[in-house]
Amino acid sequence: MKSAWCMAAVAAALLFSTAVASYGQDPPTPAEPLDTPILLRLTPPEGQVSRYAHATQAEVENPMMPSSPVMTMRTYQTQTVVGVADEVIRLRTTIDSTSTEMPMPVPGMEMPDFSGSAITTEMDTRGQVLGVIDTEGVPDVPGFNPENLFREAGYFVFPEEEVSPGDSWAMDAPMSLPMGPGGSMSVEVGMTYSFVGLEGSLATVSFEGPIDMQLDAGGAGMTATGTMTGAMVVDLAEGRFRSQSTRASFDMNMAGMTMETNVTTTMELLPDP
Repeated sequence: MKSAWCMAAVAAALLFSTAVASYGQDPPTPAEPLDTPILLRLTPPEGQVSRYAHATQAEVENPMMPSSPVMTMRTYQTQTVVGVADEVIRLRTTIDSTSTEMPMPVPGMEMPDFSGSAITTEMDTRGQVLGVIDTEGVPDVPGFNPENLFREAGYFVFPEEEVSPGDSWAMDAPMSLPMGPGGSMSVEVGMTYSFVGLEGSLATVSFEGPIDMQLDAGGAGMTATGTMTGAMVVDLAEGRFRSQSTRASFDMNMAGMTMETNVTTTMELLPDP
């Protein structure tokens, strides 16, 4: 039961910390060479409205059971650009609906329903979260604060300089967060990004890096090490994410037992209604 609780906490953290924006699981295909390097920036117009579908599935395998999903989360959200000034973008993200499926429900581990809640954040044109400005209707869950997740989980960022296909840049992003009743979690993510190429106005960026996680879930200690890989597509003309996919694979160690764990997260921009 404790392992399911820990896995749910990890999946929830990845759900909220992934950059807002599904790219297929196949490796990105390099685009045609560019004549000159380009500057990757997000420059959305004020009033822009984007609707995203988000799905997260967590699977765990241990000696006591075969690999199977322990939790599937689906979220639909609407993101509105409410202000743009001095290279700072203010976004209001409304959670339209959420659903969580747990084949083996854990008593007391029901995920809260964030439907109808909204969080206003600011980020710069490189995509890095600068802070949380306001929250509305967010459920009060002891030890679980999505505001902290939004504030600390800004590990996605464009490079400062112009880039050409094949260029890469790196960023380290430590997180320290409360998680669950009496629990806490710290995560070290060292991400390396690579500019794959440009097709029209769509820029593809791949990323990979190690994860080192420490989680204390109400007295049940857990450590996990592994890797995160993925790709995202950004529309430079519209100034917003089009899609993203992320796969985190790691070994979760708890109470002398090692469990192979995979968390897959996808987001995609939905067509206008």
